[in-house]
Amino acid sequence: MLQLIRFWFGLCLLRAAPQDIPASRPVLVVSVGCYALVSMLTASLSSGLHDGIRVALLELALLVMFTAGLLYLFKRPARIGQTLAALTGSGSLLGLPTLLLVMLAGSGPAAPLPSITWLLLLLWNLLVNAHIMRHALSSSLALGAGVSVLYILASTQIILAGFPQLAAR
Repeated sequence: MLQLIRFWFGLCLLRAAPQDIPASRPVLVVSVGCYALVSMLTASLSSGLHDGIRVALLELALLVMFTAGLLYLFKRPARIGQTLAALTGSGSLLGLPTLLLVMLAGSGPAAPLPSITWLLLLLWNLLVNAHIMRHALSSSLALGAGVSVLYILASTQIILAGFPQLAAR
């Protein structure tokens, strides 16, 4: 498990690529499980446990469908498992500071520092996802960034359509 966490840190520092992770079901299951847990905890803080679980499952389903569809479109379906393990593993690590920010935001009035930190985390997450997608698609960082922005915009709109109460927070 420690080796897997080191790999996720390598991804977050742009030093590792999705093809560096072992293509195994246990690695994928652990990565997806950690991602789902962090997403559920984060969403639960602002919308309650029941909706938090539903938001996390929807977010995970969207990530799987988008990634698989994109890799099929680019004729690279063999990379789905490693790409999902990389996206969810790095998302788990980047989700931990986000979880902390959500906890801080719920404890009092919004302050400029958490807002700036939130924006920096979002930008770093986009960069990490772009890095992963560029390797998964064997393309440029610009295409990886475009795909990452498209995913974030689309998934945010779908989640907010299903859970409008999140938009008010």
